[in-house]
Amino acid sequence: MEAGTGIVAGLLTAAAFGCFWLARDAFRSESFVHTSDDADGRANGIVLAIVAFGLLALATAIALEAPDRHIAMGTLVATAVLCVGLGWLVRYRDRRDLLTTPDVDRKTARRLGAVAMACGVLVFALVPLVWLEVTAKTIALFAIGSSVVVLVAVAFAYR
Repeated sequence: MEAGTGIVAGLLTAAAFGCFWLARDAFRSESFVHTSDDADGRANGIVLAIVAFGLLALATAIALEAPDRHIAMGTLVATAVLCVGLGWLVRYRDRRDLLTTPDVDRKTARRLGAVAMACGVLVFALVPLVWLEVTAKTIALFAIGSSVVVLVAVAFAYR
């Protein structure tokens, strides 16, 4: 393993353990993370734990020197699944506490959940582009275009 690769894997591991520490703290009643109730704290803790596991998986893949294409596809698939899952929870299970905006009404939350699911679908659309080794310029243009679409969709969801 090259020195730069080891440093990146180490930084990702440190960030993962930081997320684990914050997640553990979010489950305690005397948490320094101020939430309106214990359910919000648990939701924050779960999200932080998922992020920590993802960072550890990425650090492991980098340390084991997995091919870049496989790392990119794994990251994109995981991101797409998590976006769709988050959107589904917010839209269909009324888990408004997972949103970063406080006191969102049910109708707005349903629209935001739909946008999160659409974002996951757009991220998943990048997987075949990476698999087929399309040029980085094409992937970047698709990603930027998707970002603009999602940004406009979130703006309309808040209206």
